[in-house]
Amino acid sequence: MSLDPYKTLGVDKKADAAAIKSAYRRLARQYHPDVNPGDAAAEEKFKEISEAYDILSDEEKKREYDSLGRKAFYERGFGGAGYQRPDFSGAGFSFEEIFGDMFGGPRPGGRRRGGFSFGGPGPGRGEDLRSGLTISFREAALGSEAALDLNLPQSCPTCHGQGLVSAGGGVRPCPTCRGQGQVGRPQSLKVRIPAGLANGQKIRLKGQGGPGPGGGPPGDLLVEVTVRPDPIFTRQGRDLGVEQPVSLYEMLLGGTVSVPTLTGRATLKVPAGTQNGTRMRLKGQGLPASGREKAGDLYVTLKTVLPPRLDAEAADLAERLARAAPVSPETPK
Repeated sequence: MSLDPYKTLGVDKKADAAAIKSAYRRLARQYHPDVNPGDAAAEEKFKEISEAYDILSDEEKKREYDSLGRKAFYERGFGGAGYQRPDFSGAGFSFEEIFGDMFGGPRPGGRRRGGFSFGGPGPGRGEDLRSGLTISFREAALGSEAALDLNLPQSCPTCHGQGLVSAGGGVRPCPTCRGQGQVGRPQSLKVRIPAGLANGQKIRLKGQGGPGPGGGPPGDLLVEVTVRPDPIFTRQGRDLGVEQPVSLYEMLLGGTVSVPTLTGRATLKVPAGTQNGTRMRLKGQGLPASGREKAGDLYVTLKTVLPPRLDAEAADLAERLARAAPVSPETPK
């Protein structure tokens, strides 16, 4: 009978070698005959996951399976010979052999608890974990500190990350972590947001990831930051943009307007005769300088605000102005 190795290990076709290895290690702990003495169903399951791992952990076999598909792989793969199953009987596989093959040999001087030797894999680096954080536009622009509440894994205190405990001269899955070697622990982490952080950027928190197997160093936590849009500012690199309403009379006669900035307000001089949509620059009023990055600029787009409905007197003045200073919309002066 042929099997789908991806389905058997619970991984997809894009899974890398580390993910395949991790899935097999977890399932092997659960179904190994040493943990389930006399359980024929568990032994059969162990053979299946071992076969799946044999296929997916070997680049040539995996490539052949992906190319031919399940039926052809088993029947006529490898030049017509088909896939040849190794001997996956539980009697020939101890925990030390399984995990030694996967991680480069048993750990010398493995820790012994209750008469059972947890030789297993040597110390390894823990997995990198991922999380998300949403902050405001100004927090990202100016820099800030945010709290991130998570339930992060830690090495199980009962089995010390092994996933197994001794019981009646044998072994069984740890009742605390259910054989996973890890338990969740609520944590509140402080995340420093550097000034100028862009939407989608990641912040690495070293040592806050998954615990390292066999007492190895923990992995890192990668925090992907989502920046909420701002109702006032837009961003282009380190420069900012803002729309500023200006009255018709200020555009005609000139004047000064107060413009919002990240840290307050700034005064902008509007020359007489400025056209609607004119874009003006306030140097250094964009994102603040950071490291080797210079401060950005603030680009202000001026939008003319017209008076409301005109009464008879105002309409007469407007008509007189139109005659005195005619404007061609095609070529504004």
